[in-house]
Amino acid sequence: MNRILANLMFDFLKACDAAHASIELSGLVGKVVTELGFESFAMAALPLRHERLEGRFLLKGWPREWFERYLHNNYIHRDPVVDLVRQNDKPIIWSKAIDHRGLAPKARQIMKEAAQFGLVDGLTIPVHSNAGLDGVFSVSGPRLDISTEENNLLRIVAASAFARLLDLKGIKNKIRKPVAVTRSESECLAWCVAGKTDLEIGRITGRSQRTVQIHLRNLQQKLQAKNRAQLIAEAFRQGLQR
Repeated sequence: MNRILANLMFDFLKACDAAHASIELSGLVGKVVTELGFESFAMAALPLRHERLEGRFLLKGWPREWFERYLHNNYIHRDPVVDLVRQNDKPIIWSKAIDHRGLAPKARQIMKEAAQFGLVDGLTIPVHSNAGLDGVFSVSGPRLDISTEENNLLRIVAASAFARLLDLKGIKNKIRKPVAVTRSESECLAWCVAGKTDLEIGRITGRSQRTVQIHLRNLQQKLQAKNRAQLIAEAFRQGLQR
């Protein structure tokens, strides 16, 4: 990760852990989103198929009229972006993953309406908690491309913000117990946070790529992290990285 993005990430993670209100956290996320050239964002805990979306929005950085329309019509259960993220559990760039010609009429209408409010393209990221509460985080605007480093940064921001929002809402996300981390695991984690690939970490530390993968996989299990972004977020939350 380049120096500018790394500084943006560290500043966010430090401020995120110190945030005492959701509006404060929304401002922090908005700053990162703006720095990356996007115009709006939103985060919501996913409702079950029979539930409505009211009360589940955690961050509201969409245009007000679009937010109110999306909420009123309960679009989340017809949203093709959300459906795709549910199915694959991976971040998606709308323009690369959604074929409008193959969409159901309602789904196509949702995407058309979103574009009318400036949500032309975007990135949607699945977020997870150790309490089993899943959600999605989206950034949107006229941008059509995003680098791998920017994608990784937003995944870390999403995981950290989601966990902190659950804390602020009094939802127990994790019983924090002391985690025993080996020196090798800590070293690999530090380079992972710095944005290095497994291969690069291996070259830097004199370990094989497979050994690095094992160390980081062990850390994910210890911190109950589903992916690398959540691993980094949890490492900061638990004081394993500063």
